[in-house]
Amino acid sequence: MKRVPTTKKKYEPKVKLLQCDFADMKAGQTMAIGSPELISQIVKTIPKGSDWNLSDLRKSLAKRLGAKVACPVTTSMYLRKAIEDEVASGRKRFRFPFWRVVSCTSTIFGKLTENSRNVILSQRLREGLE
Repeated sequence: MKRVPTTKKKYEPKVKLLQCDFADMKAGQTMAIGSPELISQIVKTIPKGSDWNLSDLRKSLAKRLGAKVACPVTTSMYLRKAIEDEVASGRKRFRFPFWRVVSCTSTIFGKLTENSRNVILSQRLREGLE
């Protein structure tokens, strides 16, 4: 039997109904799960000089997908993936301002590569966020 390749994207944004309490979310709430692409699109909307955190990003993601809350685990994971991919691309200009969401005191900061951390520090200083 021949296998037919699937064309489904690896990361598909979706909304799930929570069956039990999880993190700061309650059973019965609708939970948004984004994607690295959607996360970067949302971060693009943050105005220069604005300083968001993961909670702000989760609220915006939930609103964008029509959910009550957004998953903290996948939001953090996909934000890190989007940042690492962007920094590794070698572009001279970044496509989204990830430094407006990640400060040097955030838990995500310590999980990034040294190169990504240096970019964040540099860009935050340039925008007066540190």
